[in-house]
Amino acid sequence: MSYYTVNSGDTLWNIVKREYKLSNNTDITNKVNELAKKNNISDPKKIKIGQKIELFNTSNNKDVKTATQTTTPENAANTASNAVKQRISYNNINSYDDLNKLASSSVSIFGSEIQTEAQKEQAYLDYSEGLLNEYYDTNKDGKVTVEEFAEVEKNGAAKAGEIQGDKLDNDIIAQLEKDDEALSIYDLDGDKKISIDEYRETLKKYNLESFNNQEATQTIAERSGNLFAKNLDMNADGVISKQELAFFNQNADGLDGAADGVISNAGESAMFGAITGMNARDKQINAVVNKYLQGADLTEEEQKILEQSTGIIRTNMSKAAGLDTEE
Repeated sequence: MSYYTVNSGDTLWNIVKREYKLSNNTDITNKVNELAKKNNISDPKKIKIGQKIELFNTSNNKDVKTATQTTTPENAANTASNAVKQRISYNNINSYDDLNKLASSSVSIFGSEIQTEAQKEQAYLDYSEGLLNEYYDTNKDGKVTVEEFAEVEKNGAAKAGEIQGDKLDNDIIAQLEKDDEALSIYDLDGDKKISIDEYRETLKKYNLESFNNQEATQTIAERSGNLFAKNLDMNADGVISKQELAFFNQNADGLDGAADGVISNAGESAMFGAITGMNARDKQINAVVNKYLQGADLTEEEQKILEQSTGIIRTNMSKAAGLDTEE
């Protein structure tokens, strides 16, 4: 049994990386979680100077996994499963800080045991299947319909939009409260403070809207979720398969130029734009998609362009993924 005493500047991540000589992000993450559990540390990001951390016995192969461990389907599946749990935890947005964590987040689905291209392909499938089963399959019937997938995406986007809007509104209110003239306009009850309700009521009086316009946010979230799910359904069978989601994740991983199994939120956002057609090379399609996603009504002609865009995206993705399409 050995212990490490926490010094200034230490993090559990750096301690694990140094003490166990690990370089793979997934291996480090797994060991951090194991060490936190062993030491009853509820938040691995919070350790104190002088705190004693009980380490695993580095001479015991049962405790420490090294980069030379034998590749097994179970090891790879466990790595993917841990990545799924991480991604779901990042998507649990309840505050503005959570939004920032999500924006800078990434998950690693390749452990050190992943070496061959076949193993990498399987890792993408395992990770995608886990997300579908644990996050998107809300009725737990073993399949994820386009509607289910869209609803989950909508709920996440709407919640994020509302939190972002609240933050912007509150930032403005803080500035208005410092201005006596503004305070006299917005402070409806005379308590020298501006509540969010007073702020929004005053804006409404002048035909203005707050940043947290829930109706608009819901519309945009619903449309973006629907278009994302519909376009991702490459074979148009009404179900999002693990192969279809794996195509998304594999390309999100590779957008930074390194198909290393580290899938960042930035890569996912870029792939979302590609799949919804937001950055289509065709200016007409791009304009229609953006108009639709912003909640505006489309003309009959524009609706046809949007449907054509879906067909083009599905066909191109199917060919790239090596999947058949029914378009």
